Amino acid sequence: MTGTELKLHSKEELELARTKGQLIGWAQGAGSLIVLGLVLKLVGWIPALLIFAVVGWLLYRLFGKSQA
Repeated sequence: MTGTELKLHSKEELELARTKGQLIGWAQGAGSLIVLGLVLKLVGWIPALLIFAVVGWLLYRLFGKSQA
């Protein structure tokens, strides 16, 4: 081998990593909903929807089809 080692993971390690990833995803989703609620409460529906539409479009352009 040329300095790189192949490391195999056990089934238990993979399942633990998958579970942790799911928990992190749930926490991120909950945090996003809390932030969305606060923004809607502070600025109202129409400006908040416009802001999220613009941010969503920018993220789509950044991570979407630009990866050719």
